[in-house]
Amino acid sequence: MNEFAKRVLVAVFGIPLVIMLTYLGGWYFFALIFIIAIGAQIEFYLMQKKKNLHPHFILGLISGLLLLLGIQTEEWHFFGQLFIISLMLIFVSEMRRNNKNVSSDIGVTLLGIFYIPFFLATLLYSKIHVDRFFLSVENSGFKFIMILLAGIWICDTFAYGFGKFFGKHKLYTKVSPNKTIEGGVAGLIGAVCAFALAKFFHCLPMEWPAAILFGLVVGVIGQTGDLVESWFKRDAGIKDSSNILPGHGGFLDRFDSLIFLSPAMFVLVLSVL
Repeated sequence: MNEFAKRVLVAVFGIPLVIMLTYLGGWYFFALIFIIAIGAQIEFYLMQKKKNLHPHFILGLISGLLLLLGIQTEEWHFFGQLFIISLMLIFVSEMRRNNKNVSSDIGVTLLGIFYIPFFLATLLYSKIHVDRFFLSVENSGFKFIMILLAGIWICDTFAYGFGKFFGKHKLYTKVSPNKTIEGGVAGLIGAVCAFALAKFFHCLPMEWPAAILFGLVVGVIGQTGDLVESWFKRDAGIKDSSNILPGHGGFLDRFDSLIFLSPAMFVLVLSVL
């Protein structure tokens, strides 16, 4: 089976699963975010091992889970304390190792926690907030996540297509030599169009300035997230974060834009809606 066929097969099963879990909401959406978070966090830590660093896998993953549980259950008093304890245990665990790369090992462990599960925890909260804000709109949180995912996908598609056929000026060759300014601009326009269409068809009762602003943020921050993940991979000397999703690479490859966008969406949702 060639790469294109694998890519299509994963999409055929993966897209309906993502839509279903998001629509069901609650602990189902939590499960989706948790799977993405733990998969991407493991890939990130494996990248660091290729650089002869030794992140604290178990404590890092537990810390990420506690962050997500704190948002999902809204029991921050309980899970927040456990989260702080888990962070302290990372330092204690490093002392027991007696390694030379103390700062680096602790640093990449903490970076993995805050770059992935912490960022995705803000998306979890954003969906909850949108559901509560638009009480008169059925499944408003689901619609918001679908619009966001559509915006990311259209942005990526426009950036790739226009960059491939019309791209002449490189965007950031040190990190991603194939990305172009023309592709980046097209991706930005595509993201704005996605949110403009959502507004036009009254998917969510947001004002036009808010819809355009959301599109601009998705276009800029989403593509930045892609570059950030490419930067990590280049630093580790690898092409894909893993091959767990045939034809798509790994969780980080597939959800890099969503991860990096999540805190920006959190800020916008609380500020604009």
